[in-house]
Amino acid sequence: MDLAKRIPESEYRQRLTDECHRVYGIVNQAKAQGYDPKLEIEIPMASDLAERTQKLLKFLHERNTAEQIRELNSKHDGNREMMALEIARIVCAESYLYGVKNTCQTCNGTGEIKRGRGSISCDSCGGAGYTLSYKNEVMTNSIEQTLEAYDAAVKSGDSIRQALCMYHGICAGLAVLTEGILVAPLEGVVSCRIITNDDGSNCLAVNFAGPIRSAGGTGQALSVLIADILRRDFNLGTAKCLYEEIERYKEEVSIYRGLQYRPSNPELEILAGNCPIFVDGEGVGKEVTGQRDLRRVKDNKVREGALLVMCEGLVLKAPKILKYVDQLELDGWDWLNQFLKTSKGSSEIKPNPKYMAEVLAGRPIFGMPMETGSFRLRYGRSRLAGLATTACHPASMKATSGFVSIGTQLKYERPGKGTVVTPCDTVQGPYVQWLDGSAHRVQDANEIPLCLPNDVEYTIQRVWDLGELLVPIGEFLENNHPLLKSPYVPEWHRALLKEQTISFPVDFVESVKQSEIYRVPMNPEFVAVGWQDLSSEEAHRLMSGLVVSSDSVVCPADLRELVYRANINIDAQGAIWGPESDLVRWLLPKVTAESPAEGTGLDYINSLTDIEIRPRTTFRIGCRMGKPEGSKMRDMKPSRAHCLFPIGKSGGNTKLINNAAPKDEKVGISSRFCPKCKRETHLAHCRGTEEDPHDLMVTNYHEKKWRSVGMKELWETALDNCEITTPPATKGVENVKNAEGLTEPLEKGILRAKHGVSVFRDGTIRFDMVDITMTHFRPREVGLSVEKARELGYLVDSLDDTCELFTQDVVIPQNCADDLVRVCQFTDDLMVKLYGMEPYYNVDKPEDLLGQLIMGIAPHTSGAILGRVIGFTTVKGHYGHPYYHAAKRRNCDGDIDAIIMLTEGLLNFSRQFLPRSRGGQMDAPLILTMGINGSEIDKEALNVDTSWDYTNAFYNLTWSDEPPGPKEALKTGIEIAEDRLGTSGESEGFGFTHDTTDCNEGPEWNPYNDKSFTLTMRQKTMAQFALGEVLFGVDNLKQSAKLIDTHLIRDMRGNLRAFGQQKVRCTKCGAKYRRVPISGTCMTIQGKTTDPFTGEEVEVPCPGNLIMTVSHGAVSKYDSLMGDIIARYGCEDYISQLYSYVSYWVEQTFEDPSKGKQQTLF
Repeated sequence: MDLAKRIPESEYRQRLTDECHRVYGIVNQAKAQGYDPKLEIEIPMASDLAERTQKLLKFLHERNTAEQIRELNSKHDGNREMMALEIARIVCAESYLYGVKNTCQTCNGTGEIKRGRGSISCDSCGGAGYTLSYKNEVMTNSIEQTLEAYDAAVKSGDSIRQALCMYHGICAGLAVLTEGILVAPLEGVVSCRIITNDDGSNCLAVNFAGPIRSAGGTGQALSVLIADILRRDFNLGTAKCLYEEIERYKEEVSIYRGLQYRPSNPELEILAGNCPIFVDGEGVGKEVTGQRDLRRVKDNKVREGALLVMCEGLVLKAPKILKYVDQLELDGWDWLNQFLKTSKGSSEIKPNPKYMAEVLAGRPIFGMPMETGSFRLRYGRSRLAGLATTACHPASMKATSGFVSIGTQLKYERPGKGTVVTPCDTVQGPYVQWLDGSAHRVQDANEIPLCLPNDVEYTIQRVWDLGELLVPIGEFLENNHPLLKSPYVPEWHRALLKEQTISFPVDFVESVKQSEIYRVPMNPEFVAVGWQDLSSEEAHRLMSGLVVSSDSVVCPADLRELVYRANINIDAQGAIWGPESDLVRWLLPKVTAESPAEGTGLDYINSLTDIEIRPRTTFRIGCRMGKPEGSKMRDMKPSRAHCLFPIGKSGGNTKLINNAAPKDEKVGISSRFCPKCKRETHLAHCRGTEEDPHDLMVTNYHEKKWRSVGMKELWETALDNCEITTPPATKGVENVKNAEGLTEPLEKGILRAKHGVSVFRDGTIRFDMVDITMTHFRPREVGLSVEKARELGYLVDSLDDTCELFTQDVVIPQNCADDLVRVCQFTDDLMVKLYGMEPYYNVDKPEDLLGQLIMGIAPHTSGAILGRVIGFTTVKGHYGHPYYHAAKRRNCDGDIDAIIMLTEGLLNFSRQFLPRSRGGQMDAPLILTMGINGSEIDKEALNVDTSWDYTNAFYNLTWSDEPPGPKEALKTGIEIAEDRLGTSGESEGFGFTHDTTDCNEGPEWNPYNDKSFTLTMRQKTMAQFALGEVLFGVDNLKQSAKLIDTHLIRDMRGNLRAFGQQKVRCTKCGAKYRRVPISGTCMTIQGKTTDPFTGEEVEVPCPGNLIMTVSHGAVSKYDSLMGDIIARYGCEDYISQLYSYVSYWVEQTFEDPSKGKQQTLF
């Protein structure tokens, strides 16, 4: 395929970098005025993994770590695990040799910070109570000099210092493993401490917390291996777990529900008894009942981080640990061999029902495991696929009544767990039977009406085949799934003919001649896909029963179902037509009355001719609907806010600053003092007063306390600054969650409310949207003019030219465009009204967003990726290059990430706004990556196949006697992204095997979540089962059993339990009580007033009514629905009886109709 030219990759990156630096200059100028917590931008730029790692961790800021990582990258040829193991030792050595102790300013030397009524280990010092500054040698000495001095040093003395050095090493190694973008090094590894075994020897304990989950099993496991390497340097012994400590692990594993793998008790004994490191963790959630108050375990609560490392890291990644143990020749890890899994049993590919482990109401099953009628496997990658994205025909989407839309997550049978589907109109669509009895393969999506199966205008009788699911080879590589036999598809036939220098046939006659002369298989375009779904006897009966006339072949009414199952086009009068009928007509004279041998219909067809007819269908892939597609502005929970300014209860349920300002009540806010004028203030910077101004000074934090800040005056001043006379409804927050109680200027909240946008907890405005892959696009489909495309670096001559997408360009959803325009207008208004500067964006309409820079960020990370908007899509998701999504440590299996307009994010983000609680630094842009390096992103993207076509050798490989491993495909000429690393084609020159007309071609709405098509959950569920009646590959009996068992009945039982344990809440202020107050009224004090008779100051209680939080309707909402499903579609006996019992319990609980309904209690 001829692609449009584009500017060189280096020029493209330089353009983004130059504009980003320009934005940083403008925003730094604004920040320097002192209206924000810091006088400079708090999101540093980083060019690569090395720089990200150094800037992510505070204790590396004063070092030469970035250059060291680059040196190690060259030394180990990009092997990130070896780089991590070595950099950990280097960082630990530098901390030990060159570190100078300083009291930690965050925790004042205690090693802990307050969290609610308790405390957690301080992140800044790793629980040591002090931090380290460094001598000049840390910048001047080489790696070899540092390690030589480290090995020669006598490591004795301060055990806290030694533990801190090892903590630094573990965090640095983990940061390299996680590409310097995840929160795990910041908050997943909490601290290290040296503890004593019962025999008097010392060992190392590493304290993990919940955010270690984001590192994945490899990061979790290797962090323990790093700790083992470092403890050897300090001559520490191995941990010797006591009986009670092992029993503690067992109880915690039985209590904690967040594990992918739950080891047995004997396995836990092996793990805890042999691990050389004492794996400890912060307590969260429930408390253990036994083995409490242990000497070496600080908390009686379940240690989430420790369990994740033990059960998901050490057990599941045992092969990877042993690989590096052998490479480094370490002893003490032989016990891990007991966790190596060996393959057992047959290599036969069998139905895998795991994707149906949970079925939800309103989210249909589209095919049972490997069942006829489900999606058919076809190998290939469209320009909208890869990185867990697959593709199907737009008509297949509409055949599901829109429940499958572009961006909808499918939970599927194989090769992975989940995928997002995109349109590809060059694969086969569904085979549909209409109400008039006709049926044909639908290749034009406009033929299928977009309505629900239980609507009057629905014209489909049956969908006998959903069509093809286009699955890239990269998905088999990533999931290490054996290659499945490929159907004989046109591209295989074309590859086979190409090898023999035979041109592709133009019609059936030429196809037959080629097959007879060159002994090649029949052109698959003339082979019906359902022949192998019939038995040989059924195929013989069908062929024998067809009536031939001069101009048609007619199927009798009693044989039509066989035609439908064979997927041969047939009209209302019974005449078969289409390319598949040509083969049938040609074979009819060869049909005899002789009974066929046993086998499939395809075997029978092959028996009629010497020409080889290969199967068009090999494997079916069952699937169900997962998460629906979506894109919207993110609001804080539980309610939307415009400004990070606390107003307590004075704003009422609506939390309006407009209502709170006149009351001027006390709020939880920062108490700070100016070193110049000694004035108390809540602001991070002070300019003095109007009467006594002074230069801008940074104020000193004293404490966070409840006090009045003169909110009425602040509000009026802010309105004057914003030049607003009629204030918009501006929502604040009840309390700010950050440690020092810092707030935003009220001007920001007023201007956000004016422009209709809301704030997230870190001060930014975010838009969440589904991740979808795109490697190539056309200007017309993304709303680009030729002139604008050329301005952006795509040198097209026509709107229909195909362009290869730059790695950091994204196509955003149209339904967010107007909101993004308002974000830009808010930013410009803020620049003018608050900062007194020129506007930056000057945006009036969505088209003005083209070319604007954004930050992309995933929820589990702590770093953002620089991006650029180049177009719009009608899809509720955003298209991006596989490298772009992988740089965020994401794939496209239904993940939802956020974008932030660059200037707005830099201007309003502050680390000081982040909660101090564990995990508070997740989902925050602590670093901005300027460019994408293919060798430094999530490795899944390197499995994206980049070939323009698959070879005949590959297709033949899939038909090996035993299912071949996916890596065997790479020996047949298949190219993947990893093969291009280090070449000029690392980020460009990607190919795809299947084109599609339009990236937006799909259903206009999804009945599950479309706002303009509002359905109740009952209506969605009944539509789900009505669709199951239409889809041939769905068994509604099994679907009803799964739905009731895994969703409806669990919801009903859970709500019944909640009803008996519920709280009561106030309708006015929202206060909740575990027990009803004795007074029967809300106990919240809204304020104080003066009694008109006594003149005394009295408290004003909240006048709200108390109601129950769980109602009768909440408990029984699915009761009648389950009854109707069982009555209409049937159900397994066990599930039906279980429903009867639970329904009876609910009926007994609410036997008196006057009880249990939402009402006042007094």
